[in-house]
Amino acid sequence: MVDFGYHVLPEWFSPERVIEGLVMAEEAGFTIGWISDHFHPWFDEGAYCSFAWAILSATAERTKRMKLGTAVTAPILRYNPAIVAQAFATMDYLYPGRIVLGLGTGEALNEVPVGCGWPSFRERLERLEEAVEIVRLLWRGGFVDFRGKYYRLRGAKLYTLPRSSIPIYVAASGPSTAYLAGKLGVGLITLAGLGIDWLRDNVLRSYRRGLADSGLTQAKPSTVCEVICSYDEDEEKALKNCWPFAATLLPIIFRASVYDPREIEQYGYMVRGELIRERWIVSPKPEDHIERYSKLAELGFTHIEIVDISPDHKKFIKFYKEKIIPHFLQTQ
Repeated sequence: MVDFGYHVLPEWFSPERVIEGLVMAEEAGFTIGWISDHFHPWFDEGAYCSFAWAILSATAERTKRMKLGTAVTAPILRYNPAIVAQAFATMDYLYPGRIVLGLGTGEALNEVPVGCGWPSFRERLERLEEAVEIVRLLWRGGFVDFRGKYYRLRGAKLYTLPRSSIPIYVAASGPSTAYLAGKLGVGLITLAGLGIDWLRDNVLRSYRRGLADSGLTQAKPSTVCEVICSYDEDEEKALKNCWPFAATLLPIIFRASVYDPREIEQYGYMVRGELIRERWIVSPKPEDHIERYSKLAELGFTHIEIVDISPDHKKFIKFYKEKIIPHFLQTQ
């Protein structure tokens, strides 16, 4: 069984429109509302970049059922893991059973501008592993001492604990992080744009190996696949709206300490339209969307997280409410 989440980009809309989009998504049948947790946006021209945790709380107040979470928070440099634990515990206290926490190894555009530097991938992965341990320890309650390679806790205690068990997800695009997610026994978030073969042979296989090595016996965590989509009846208009975000298709943006949105945006305009169409969904035809999601469901993904970069998010949400979500509800 597969369900759908709606991922709104805070760089794309003003804060009130971000919340508006998530409220509409709940009404359309999306089960989780996701938001990027960024300090800088992926592009400069006309961008916003509101604080994800504030948006989550405001949206939770205006919705009733939809779960809400970050995709993703990097608890490694600008955020101390203990503060992440406190923030999400408080949100779950206020909105029990509706908060999820997506975590990752971070991006330079969110860390370098605030003076954190940009360590190696290995260090960031090690920091992430320690961070998950700290979050879990604090959520259990009581006074916590922790001495890791990167972080320390000394008699730390959360006095406001979560009211429910908050699901944790780790974002992974390669085997090392996917294996760690499995070993930690948390959910997985990955990217459809990596391609079916890579997802099957590197990401999912490594994640399942990590789960097996963890020795954990609880129910299998959720696997989430993020799909970037631009919809409009005018396909060229939908494609044009992709270019400010297109730099995320280039590996150099993630491997190097590129952090200036002005520079990142220029990289985006170098991306060919053919590559965008190949990796993302840019189509007004329902069958193109349904076919892509069906293939991901066949791989074993349980949740499709759709990143909406359409020219008109109201039009996109209406299209999914009428044409896409009902198809999968009928076939399950």
